[in-house]
Amino acid sequence: MPTRETRLLVTAHTGCGEAPANTWASLMEAAATGADVAELDIRVTCKDEPVLLHDHSLLLELYDARELNRMAARARLGPPHREHGLVLLADVLEEAKRRGLMLNLDIKNGESVNPTLRLVKELQAERLVFVTGCTEGIEVDTEGMSLLLNVPESADAASNKGATGAVDAAQNAAVNTAAEDAFIRSVCQRAKRQGYRGVNVPYERCSPDFVACAHALGLIVSVYTVDDADAMRSLMEMKVDSITTKRPEQLLRLRKVDERHEA
Repeated sequence: MPTRETRLLVTAHTGCGEAPANTWASLMEAAATGADVAELDIRVTCKDEPVLLHDHSLLLELYDARELNRMAARARLGPPHREHGLVLLADVLEEAKRRGLMLNLDIKNGESVNPTLRLVKELQAERLVFVTGCTEGIEVDTEGMSLLLNVPESADAASNKGATGAVDAAQNAAVNTAAEDAFIRSVCQRAKRQGYRGVNVPYERCSPDFVACAHALGLIVSVYTVDDADAMRSLMEMKVDSITTKRPEQLLRLRKVDERHEA
């Protein structure tokens, strides 16, 4: 993959359609929108099988995917699983390879990191995968995969709650700005130093300065989760590389308009 994306990637958040999140039906809906990337949540079973699931369940520590899909207790994984089976990431990767669909694998805990990455390598799907969420403790050769460092939703910047006047407020604003600038540099430099392909930024934290700092270091910027059209336009003006949304059709339309204007 190139260092930077040549066009904005539209990433469909799991559950962006009518079907419940992290189900096969939801994956099919995401693919049908024409999105470039489908986002999925990943955990592992007691046999280290990566599966699509957001919340932790003790059932994962007791049963494998086949056992869970054969038992009524599967519904305890969450209401959707009364009707929808637990989906193996292996099946998703094969389908993604067939379709040429890229995936954003949001790994939910440390135990799931290496089993997930090993499976991606085993199925030779490295070029289709962005890895977000938990990326600590990697023991697998990740060459070809796109690892994105998750950016915290808030930094330990100085608070201006104690401002008592215009001077205090201005001083606190300056301190907060300096702290934010330092935070941005620290995150981007860490991502570059540790071999990440880019950063995965909450919408509220993204700014022109953040994008500029990341791009100056050759990092891509992925932003989540953005459903408002004006926010999408703002991020497109910043030249972010990927936007995760529950409204992929809307973002695809905006991208088309933007590309026409640039042409």
